[in-house]
Amino acid sequence: MPELPEVEAIRRYLMAENIVGRRFARIEIGWPKSIVRPAADAEAFSELATGRRIGSLGRRGKYLIFPLIENDEDRFLVMHMGMTGSLHMRHESAPALPHVRTVLWMDDRRRIEFNDPRKWGRLWCIGNLDEAMSRLGPEPVDISDDGFAARAQRRRTRIKPALLDQSLIAGVGNIYADEALHRARISPLRRANRVSRERLSSLHRAIADILDHAVEFIASHPSEDGSPYVVNAHDGRMLISRRSGSECPRCRITISRRRINGRTAYYCHSCQH
Repeated sequence: MPELPEVEAIRRYLMAENIVGRRFARIEIGWPKSIVRPAADAEAFSELATGRRIGSLGRRGKYLIFPLIENDEDRFLVMHMGMTGSLHMRHESAPALPHVRTVLWMDDRRRIEFNDPRKWGRLWCIGNLDEAMSRLGPEPVDISDDGFAARAQRRRTRIKPALLDQSLIAGVGNIYADEALHRARISPLRRANRVSRERLSSLHRAIADILDHAVEFIASHPSEDGSPYVVNAHDGRMLISRRSGSECPRCRITISRRRINGRTAYYCHSCQH
C-alpha cells in the first residue's frame, strides 16, 4: 500500500489541481536516502528537476511519473510511494503536514508535499523512462485474460507471490492480490502453473474489476484536504476484512491468516482452493 489504484488516484488528483504547464521552482529533500538515481545528493537532484515545465502526469504500475520538459530534452521525476506515502497539494501559507520528506515547490507558490511516515518512498530523476520501467509487466488493462493466463502459467511459484512480482503484471500489491484471489476462489498457496487457464482468466477479470472499483472508491472518499485517502484499506475498497477473527464475506467462516514469502495473506480455506 499504496498500490495501483492509490497511485492512479493521486495522479488524477494532481491533474485536477492544474499542475500541467507549471514549473518546479525548487525541491526540498528532507530525507536524502529517498533519492535513488542518478543524483548523488539532494542538491544535485533538485538541480536536475527544477526549472522544467511539467507535462501530463503518467503512471506505470505503482510509480507516479512527472514528465519534465525543456526544449527537446525530456526528463522524468519518478516517485514510488512506499508503504505509507501520499501527496498533498498545499498553498504557500498552509502549515506543513507531519512526516513530510520532500517538498516540490511550484512557480505559482503552491507546493506538493510528499508525506511518508515510514520513509520507504523513493525518488528518481531520469532521462530514459522506458529503460527504467523495462522490468515491469503489462498494466492489467493492457493484457487479455488469455495473455495473463499464459504468463502466469509459466511461473512455478505460488500464485500469491507471482502476483506480487511486478514483472508478471504491474501495480498489484498485497491487499489487492488477496481480494482478487478471494473473488476468483483461488488459494494463495496454489502454484501458478497448476491453476487452470480458465481460472487464471477469471483471476485477471477479478483484478481488473477490483482495481477499477478501488480507484472510484478512493476518488469519492477524499481526505479532509481533498487529497486521495490512500493508506488505510479497512474500508469499502475491500470485501475481505484484514483483521484477525474476521469472517469470509461469502461463507462466513473465519478468514485464515498466513505468511507466504514474507507477506501476510488473508484468505478463506473453504472457498479458495
